Amino acid sequence: MTELVNIYCPECDTEVHAHFLNRPTTLFVRGEQVSYSETVAVCPICGEIIGDARIEGVNLERAYSVYRTRHGILSPDEVKSLRISYGLSLREFSRFLGFGEQTTYRYEHGDIPDQSHNTTMLSAKTIHGARLLLTQNRQKLNSRSIARIEQRLQTMADGTTEQSRHHLALEDREADEPSAANGYRRLNLDRVAALIYELTSRCRDLYWTKLQKALFFVDMICYERYSCSLTGLSYAHATFGPVMDRKDEVRFILVDRGIIGFRECGWGEILVPLQHSTQPFNTEEIELINEVANFVNSFSSASELSDFSHGLSCWTGSADGEIIEYTLNDGEVEGAMLERMSRLPC
Repeated sequence: MTELVNIYCPECDTEVHAHFLNRPTTLFVRGEQVSYSETVAVCPICGEIIGDARIEGVNLERAYSVYRTRHGILSPDEVKSLRISYGLSLREFSRFLGFGEQTTYRYEHGDIPDQSHNTTMLSAKTIHGARLLLTQNRQKLNSRSIARIEQRLQTMADGTTEQSRHHLALEDREADEPSAANGYRRLNLDRVAALIYELTSRCRDLYWTKLQKALFFVDMICYERYSCSLTGLSYAHATFGPVMDRKDEVRFILVDRGIIGFRECGWGEILVPLQHSTQPFNTEEIELINEVANFVNSFSSASELSDFSHGLSCWTGSADGEIIEYTLNDGEVEGAMLERMSRLPC
């Protein structure tokens, strides 16, 4: 413990020389439980914890930092550094991204970007994504800003600064050995991209949250039938059912490669298939994808599909944030899907 000078203790009604104490704790960030180390001030007289806004602010940022790292979300410093790399003011950088100025300001000062905005900012770190953003938002920018963005694009193309393609931790996992976490298949991002394109082409109103469940059913049923997953993806237990591990990085890769796009619809974004040059699946795998697409289309909403996934033992048998190992699935997933489809009217 280290000394903290001059802090008021309301219990003792006096100013004391309190001490800092670090201890493990948890906090819910966007509905997800995050474990981190918090700092508290302890009164040396009464032993009570003293609340202090300065300390609480630091603790909140620690919890946010853990959440950002877990989901590949840019930190405030990274957002600001990205803006500076383009030489743009806050207003012009926001217009380049298609955001409101206050939104970018909040992200530079501690707010956690939402999934869509984080993907957009990640894409601005790549030459392909930056070119697309400039095309989409050029009319909102002044001539000076356009010149600076084009200069930045040229620098990226020349390779004199950071790599034009943002390196992601997920890409390193393609080297991971087959295991219960990936369904005994090495992660293959080409197969992931192809599967998402196929599902996006087949499923109605496929929101990002709904896609997570569709992928989970494809991979789990493939594991049941053939003793290996279709993609090598890992899935984690989340509040609203199973989700891809490092799902934001997957989203970034899909957008960066031009596989899918998003369009606003009501309260969320619906996936739109753009283009895919390869189709790596055999006949049995295509049949499986079609079966799951029909199953997904039998639900009227993403929340209905999420509720269905909550009844699976491989989900209930894992804790929040944990990887759902494929070996937890004992044939139940395909059985649950087939039972539901058998009860639907022809």
